[in-house]
Amino acid sequence: MRLLLFNLATDTDDPILGFTTCWIIALAERVESIDVITMRSGKIEVPKNVRVYSVGKEKGYSEPRRAIEFYRLLGQLLAGQHYDACFAHMMPLFVVMAAPFLRLKKIPTILWYAHKSVNPILRLATFFADRVVTSSPEGFRIPSSKVRVIGQGIDTEHFVPKQNRSSRQHPFTILTVGRLSPIKRVELLIEAIALLREKKPTLSVGVKIVGGPASESDKFYEAELKSQVKRYQLQDRFFWAGSSPFTQVVNYYQEADCFVNLCPTGGMDKAVLEAMSCELVVVVVNQTFTRVMGTELAQAWTIDWDAEQLCDRLIELAKLSENERQVIGRQLREIVINNHSLKNLCNALLQQFKSCGHL
Repeated sequence: MRLLLFNLATDTDDPILGFTTCWIIALAERVESIDVITMRSGKIEVPKNVRVYSVGKEKGYSEPRRAIEFYRLLGQLLAGQHYDACFAHMMPLFVVMAAPFLRLKKIPTILWYAHKSVNPILRLATFFADRVVTSSPEGFRIPSSKVRVIGQGIDTEHFVPKQNRSSRQHPFTILTVGRLSPIKRVELLIEAIALLREKKPTLSVGVKIVGGPASESDKFYEAELKSQVKRYQLQDRFFWAGSSPFTQVVNYYQEADCFVNLCPTGGMDKAVLEAMSCELVVVVVNQTFTRVMGTELAQAWTIDWDAEQLCDRLIELAKLSENERQVIGRQLREIVINNHSLKNLCNALLQQFKSCGHL
């Protein structure tokens, strides 16, 4: 099988989209070749049977120039290669742009999309795509018979728990990972830590925030958060790690005691699954994880947007022994391995490629 792949960013070190390189590598083990057209590129680490072509966003190309570059690359590849399928990862725009040419060549198109937002481009891409795949029912909001839910695709061989965790000596460490934007509701975590200090002043707790702003509004939000920490006089409790290369973020998971994610319901934040894969107990608001974790675990670790409730859950977690947290963590990792591993995702994708090829 030869694949054409559309990607938003192909960069091993990208803190948000670095995981797509893992997907490409895993798929490359199962197919003859992959040609990638990506919106932007960075550090490229792919097997010999993968070729990566960028339309030049990393070079500062304008939108019209990137469009010309896309069609130039697409034309060259379609003229010189036969493809059995086209897989578009979070690139509905490329699906729409390429649709006439792919249909002319009878190349089936599979779109991956896992986000709560819906726009006209996504609707068009859904019309043109032969199949849409997503991580959860909440990850794709357009009703369509084309949609298949296939899980997230976490590299469970990379995101592993640290050995000899019981030998660590440090404050109880709470971790949150991801782009620093208002949807993360980090201000609620800050309020919870302020309450925790009042309720349990002798409990030694630290918070690591891994991720940075990606826009001007995000920078303003970051400044507000740091100001809030200062108002509560919690500077000694919070560590701002900034953005971390994808390959290195696992180190933060391995050094933490629990993971907090306060994003609203709307698909699965992969950072939660990465934490689960590292055997971290996770505290979430997103109701999608009720189904992912199962009723018993979800009732224990899914909360409302309430600082006091979050504070109480964190105190409860801190009271548990390392071994007790590990027992819960192993259950969570098993869920990821069984339902959201990269291996399972690749197998599911290959099934979709093959079935679409016979439409």
